[in-house]
Amino acid sequence: MTNKARRGRPTNYTPEIGYVVYRLMSQGLSLTAAAGAMHIARATVHNWMKRYPEFLDSVERGQAARAYKLEADMLGANEAHIIHARRFALINAAPAEWRKSEGRSIA
Repeated sequence: MTNKARRGRPTNYTPEIGYVVYRLMSQGLSLTAAAGAMHIARATVHNWMKRYPEFLDSVERGQAARAYKLEADMLGANEAHIIHARRFALINAAPAEWRKSEGRSIA
């Protein structure tokens, strides 16, 4: 960072926010929903991800925990509508593993 004074509003970021976002995402919330639950704009969250490596790590771990939660819920479900809803969420939460690609299909 340069010696220039930062402009704009001071950040509300604290290291504890990383734990909060991880906890919310591990309950199945998307990053946008977690931001909403914390009353923080989505753009602010993305700025923090660029600025604070420890926050980015918390978000990435939260994304993995979210995929685990959604997949575990889907595998434990007996009702078709829950299975389909979790599968849809997983297609968005973990697209590399759940989106259809040419030559490969998901069961």
